[in-house]
Amino acid sequence: MEKCVINQQEVSWVDVFDALDRGVSVVTGNTRLAGAIRHAFEQRAIGQGLEVWFTPDVLPWSAWLQRCWEQAVVSGGVSAPALLLTPQQELRVWEDIIAASSAGQPLQQLVGAARRAQDARQLLQSWRLSLDEAVFRYNDDSAAFWQWASRFESICTQKGWLPTARLADELHRSLLASEWMPSTGLALIGFDELAPQQQSLLQALVETGCDVRWLQLQGKESQTARVSCVDARQEAATVARWVRQRLDENADAQIGVVVPELASQREIVMHALDEILVPHALQPGQQSVVRPYNISLGLPLSVYPIINTALKLLGLLERVISLEDAGRLLRSPFIAGWDQEISARTLLDGRLRETGELKVSLGTLRYHASRTTRSYACPVFAENLGAWIKAARDYPRTGSPGQWSERFSRLLKAIGWAGGRTLSSEEYQAAEAWRELLGAFSALEPVTAVMTASAAVAQLRRMAAERTFQPQTGAAAVQVLGMFEAIGLQFDYLWVMGLHDGAWPTPPRPNPFIPLRLQRDAGLPRASEERELHVARTITDRLLTSATEVIVSFPRRHGEEELRPSPLIADLPVLNQEDLRLWSVPTWRDDVHRSARLTVLEQDPAPPIENEEVPGGSAVFKLQAACPFRAFAELRLGARPLGRADIGLDARTRGLLMHRVLEKVWDALESHERLVAMECAQLGGLVENIVGGAIDEIANRYPQTFTGRFRSMEAERLCRQVLQWLALEKQRVPFRVVEREGKHEASAGGIRVRLKVDRIDELADGRQVVIDYKTGEVKPSQWFGERPDEPQLPLYSMAVEGDIAGVLFAQLKAGAMTFKGVVAESGMIPGVKSYDSLKPLRDLNSWSDVLSDWRATMERLGAAFRSGEAAVDPKQYPHTCAYCELTPLCRINELTVLDEEPCDAGGQS
Repeated sequence: MEKCVINQQEVSWVDVFDALDRGVSVVTGNTRLAGAIRHAFEQRAIGQGLEVWFTPDVLPWSAWLQRCWEQAVVSGGVSAPALLLTPQQELRVWEDIIAASSAGQPLQQLVGAARRAQDARQLLQSWRLSLDEAVFRYNDDSAAFWQWASRFESICTQKGWLPTARLADELHRSLLASEWMPSTGLALIGFDELAPQQQSLLQALVETGCDVRWLQLQGKESQTARVSCVDARQEAATVARWVRQRLDENADAQIGVVVPELASQREIVMHALDEILVPHALQPGQQSVVRPYNISLGLPLSVYPIINTALKLLGLLERVISLEDAGRLLRSPFIAGWDQEISARTLLDGRLRETGELKVSLGTLRYHASRTTRSYACPVFAENLGAWIKAARDYPRTGSPGQWSERFSRLLKAIGWAGGRTLSSEEYQAAEAWRELLGAFSALEPVTAVMTASAAVAQLRRMAAERTFQPQTGAAAVQVLGMFEAIGLQFDYLWVMGLHDGAWPTPPRPNPFIPLRLQRDAGLPRASEERELHVARTITDRLLTSATEVIVSFPRRHGEEELRPSPLIADLPVLNQEDLRLWSVPTWRDDVHRSARLTVLEQDPAPPIENEEVPGGSAVFKLQAACPFRAFAELRLGARPLGRADIGLDARTRGLLMHRVLEKVWDALESHERLVAMECAQLGGLVENIVGGAIDEIANRYPQTFTGRFRSMEAERLCRQVLQWLALEKQRVPFRVVEREGKHEASAGGIRVRLKVDRIDELADGRQVVIDYKTGEVKPSQWFGERPDEPQLPLYSMAVEGDIAGVLFAQLKAGAMTFKGVVAESGMIPGVKSYDSLKPLRDLNSWSDVLSDWRATMERLGAAFRSGEAAVDPKQYPHTCAYCELTPLCRINELTVLDEEPCDAGGQS
């Protein structure tokens, strides 16, 4: 490493302000410190009673380099290259180089490899290390990097591109070769070390007459102490109460909270601060909250809802989107018309889920949205989607990044993105960041060939995920920072949390593409334990003098793992939490819990049903038997869960398809006699034709599911199952099918329901057998008792006129095909015994008693439903509730706890 010729000087804030008053340019080690210096300068001017003052020249190193380059080009100090590459442009070049190389072919994370290669090249340039093939050839990773880097340099030279890593070197050369000078005075603040490349540039400035100073703010006389907490959550909660107490004592105090692992602890720290400082932020429905604290670590731009909506809208260019994405777009408040159609769009989301498909075409989405007679009609959304479809149809399939950027903007405007409601400040800033992102995407044009729509959207989505966005807020009293963001800052009060031995010093993370020995010998950042210890000790010492009161803390546990304090804070005096002067007022959550009073409401019946005919079919009786409240909530209140789609066909749709095939088969066969008389080949051809026709019908409803391969597999499966079933039907006594998918009504308990009976067979003696097809497993025992689990066939026996000899389920389950049910006597149906052999029916004397018993049960359930009986009374808790989604409404779990924990006479449980 080159010896630095610029020595550090300790200065006060007064010295910094004096330098700014003289027009000195202040260059900082990070963006946050630059903002802090500007803010302090403005506060001094306000304190002096000034109404107007000049803007101080303060900017971070990277921005200063960029400005110097622009000045050098304008002054003629350098010849402008064909292109000064931005970091994003460089990354794209690295990606293309790696993707085209043999070493890059097996890589699963191409972008990650490109980013590490870019970082490696930056390190080599900053620390004046040559790209020597002899040094890099000793392991596969570094050898591959040498090839990539050589190719990168060759491309840049050939095309006249200047990488960012070489910008400081070009400025250095221009200073030595011309009269150009960026400024007469320069002050560096917030740098604990200077890389050799930086030192060379600064030395060149000194040699041209620029007064360069390397400053360090004087530390404060501070009281320091160490605190331990149970875990990270208790630590964050303690910090929040400590912060609140300091703000109550001094509203103008500047407070810092430093977190080494801020990325992983961000949500925990935010929740703790919100609960104590802005408790209303945690209440449901809060969209925009002004917080008295600022967090230095932003989030990926792509996670902000308004940006996520834009990215999902661009996914419409595929012409087919996932059901989940369609639902998110319909519920998004960032699409025009949302405020007018919020209810209808939610209903449309539910309607799309009922289709049973995992993907939705734009045509299907627009069709349903434009059905004006439906409750889920969304005319504004339909019109805007139509405009989108028309605009997208006119675009070529490929284009440059600049062309796609313009197209994306037009498409989003056509569909009304960012127009659903008035945007909050955070949302508005995110939308502006999106426009900047499109500009960065357009800037890829010089380094990127033409792209397809899907490739362009994928690139933009990745850039949004990689770009960190932090909304700008007013000056906040509390700053939450990572370790390196805190360098150079000073506060009135400071708490450094999370200083356990596993987090601080940070473990080494050498770059995988630079030989480890080279990194350690050169003292590269993150290369060795010794270097990380030195860096951590320097930062720790600085932080301990950055405020008049400094508290450091660590969690004693992380899950089952015991943690120890970092050795860098082990010698600090220990302070008990009782001596911390914490804010001790109960939180709003504590107040809510303490004010809670148990209110027990009587389960009064619902209003009785006035009309005799009720919708729901056999589900009325099934739900009433399972739980009266569920029957009331689902059938009378309409409280039903959203539909779910799955890969392929769901069980319900498979059942409908099987129903349709068997209906058509018996339309053709009509009787047992014709079935047994038909040759196997002829029967197979009949079934194959019927299956093909049924699949053609249903495929129109499920176009995304019934692809060519799936269609053939489903046809083969159906043919096989139907022929296996017909082989079982041949074993029956003679019958003829007298009804298929017949419509009937059943009356019980003062209500009347409509039913569809799959099939009715007539035996030779004129008696009838009622059959219902089931593709799953069934149990006849579930038909009996005071609260039968499956009352469907008992209802059918009441609805069908004539002499009924049996009620059956045709179990069409692959590998377990059979009849299951109850018949008047044995021998009628293969494998089905007479009613008197079933345990639940042994007390009944005749077949007519069985039918009468069923009728009595249905009468009782029907009367209960009509009268409004809606008690939360599951038949068998928790089994009955396993697949019910009404527990937040009925609160069965709370009710069972009350039943299990009765209070004594004194009210104590």
